[in-house]
Amino acid sequence: MKERIFMSQTILNARLYAETPDDDVLSFLINGNEEKVYLNSDSCQAHLKEVFSKLITISINEDVQLQLKIDDDYGRGLYKDVCTEYIQELQNELDSVKERIRRELAD
Repeated sequence: MKERIFMSQTILNARLYAETPDDDVLSFLINGNEEKVYLNSDSCQAHLKEVFSKLITISINEDVQLQLKIDDDYGRGLYKDVCTEYIQELQNELDSVKERIRRELAD
C-alpha cells in the first residue's frame, strides 16, 4: 500500500474588481505575479485556460486552496455570483486533476 504524501498547502487569492468602468477583472496572484483575466474581453477563455494550467503545475507539489475576494466597491451582482461559482468549480476540478496527475507520476 502506498503512503499518502502530505503536501504543503498554498492559499491563492483570486480577486474580482473593476479596473475601469468597462473592464471587469478576475485576477489570480500566482508566484508573486498577478494574472489578470479581463472578463469582458474576447480572450477571456484563453486566459482562464492559461491560469488553470499554471494552477495545475503548482498543485503537483502543493495543495492549492483558492480564495475569492471581491472588492467592496464592486457592484456587478451577476459577475459576483458567476465568479463565486466559477472559483468553487475551479477548485473542484483542480482537486480532481491533481490527484490523477500525482497518481500517474507516482507509478
